[in-house]
Amino acid sequence: MATPPEEIERQHAAATELLKTLTPFVPPSNGAIPLNFKTAPLTSLYPPPTDENSNSNLPSNLPPPPLPPIPCLSTMAEVDISPIKDLISHGHNSESKSLWSPEFAKKHNVEIMRPSHDAWGIKKIMLVFCDDFLQRVYTLPFYDKPLPAPYTGKTFKKVLEPIITALGIKPSKVVRMLFASLPPGVTIPVHHDTGEWVNKSHRIHVPIITNPEVLFLCGGSHPTHMKRVSATEGRIFEMNNQSKHAVSNCSGLHRVHLILDYVESHTPKRIIPLNPGETILQTRRSIDLKSDYDKTPCPKYLIIGAQKAGTTSMYEYICQHPWGVKGRRRETHFFDWRWVEGFKSVVKLREVYMKYFYYEDLKSHPSCLTGDSTPSYLLHSDIVIPRVKQVCPWVKIIVMLRNPVDRALSHYRMVTSEDGTEAQKMVRGRNWVEKSFEQVIEEEIEEMESVGLFKEGKFVYEKYEEYLRTRPMNTGSHSLLVRGCYWLQLQPWLAEFKKSDFLIERMEDMKRDGIQSTVSRAFEFLELPEYKIFDEGKKNSRSYDGMSEATRERLEKIYEEEDRKLFEGLGWDIVGDKVAW
Repeated sequence: MATPPEEIERQHAAATELLKTLTPFVPPSNGAIPLNFKTAPLTSLYPPPTDENSNSNLPSNLPPPPLPPIPCLSTMAEVDISPIKDLISHGHNSESKSLWSPEFAKKHNVEIMRPSHDAWGIKKIMLVFCDDFLQRVYTLPFYDKPLPAPYTGKTFKKVLEPIITALGIKPSKVVRMLFASLPPGVTIPVHHDTGEWVNKSHRIHVPIITNPEVLFLCGGSHPTHMKRVSATEGRIFEMNNQSKHAVSNCSGLHRVHLILDYVESHTPKRIIPLNPGETILQTRRSIDLKSDYDKTPCPKYLIIGAQKAGTTSMYEYICQHPWGVKGRRRETHFFDWRWVEGFKSVVKLREVYMKYFYYEDLKSHPSCLTGDSTPSYLLHSDIVIPRVKQVCPWVKIIVMLRNPVDRALSHYRMVTSEDGTEAQKMVRGRNWVEKSFEQVIEEEIEEMESVGLFKEGKFVYEKYEEYLRTRPMNTGSHSLLVRGCYWLQLQPWLAEFKKSDFLIERMEDMKRDGIQSTVSRAFEFLELPEYKIFDEGKKNSRSYDGMSEATRERLEKIYEEEDRKLFEGLGWDIVGDKVAW
């Protein structure tokens, strides 16, 4: 959340007063700050005492010991920055054509947005930059190519070598590098950095041009912890940018720092050299080349079922990823009851389908992806599969399953619920509203037997397509039992798509492994970088009464053979004589 302008003004006025009283603090030389001290919140870094380090003789009513000091600053080295200063000094204090000029940089370098800094009027010379997940690192022309006139014959890479050498790192470990020029009278308010890159990289500052009327504060998890940093020109220091920090330029001159981030063990997937004038496409968390425009297929994935098995939750969890984008509709039903009959052109069909997504925006941000989550697709394989293969044959397919007995009851309770809008109730169907769960089961069995799908207590696979032809489209009050026959429903899908196209998870896995672990498998499947979701709450769930023990036993008997086929077919562990979901 952006700091209000009036609060920034207040902090700037306070900084002017603090300059008179706060003594600059020289960061000690403690080497690189361990990355495990860059986790938010900072106070969560210290585990409770273990048997090895606790003192059992201490009274239990004593307050806990104070937290160890959080490493927030460390001087790494001091270097002669005069060659750098000579190179960047021209024009940084004016709007003249120079390395600082946005027009000059757009022509000879590559234009990159830094929204907060740009809003505060901070000038920049960009050299190296990366996306939020450190997947791609971009080296800009100003960094390693000869600079244009009037800087002919010079390169930043050469003049910056002493700093890289002093840090003891390889140039390939640098993931961000830029010069930032803070204008007179500007305050960057108290904040801590956010993003997936923060706890994977070290943040280095090197003051290039500064003066005593600049107040640079850093330290701790609260503004009151911050100290005034002695940021003398040429001093290389690391700051823990997960701690609170702020800077106020109370002078009449620009202040310039070199800001550099480097990684230790993390290896970006690609290091991409950019050409002068090349265009990139940004969101807050992604950076893509314009040459990759529209290269991510839309949609990237389908969640095809099963109904009441956590499909809504999985979709919402995926969409919490900064690169996961919700569609205009979660359940499009495009491939079943919203299908456009009469269109023979795939182009025309795709045009209609794309209206369910933010397709035009997604074209410009190929790192991002979207999906369609329509659980009825799993059941209606006879019509859905050929349509999917016609319109988007590339899709990855996610299937969420659940103990079929529990799924059946949840399905019944959803359809008969009085919650929701009239439109939602119409889509669910009202056929079961006046019937008990047991009555619906009896009618479903009779219906399956009438078409030969269920015979002598077993499901007859050869009759599945015939059964599907009797199914209604735009209502959910049908197929209570068949929707739980997962192996029966999966066979057509597995026959038409590659094994690598599927991720099949159980709703129960979320309970056993944890929601984050299950979602992380989905991220990996979709080739999204790892991300910790912020909301693990269940989606589209409701509380309801259970079923009788006799009904449960009956359903378990009906599903017994189907469950075993599923577990054996997918290679899931079977413990004992009975399949355990």
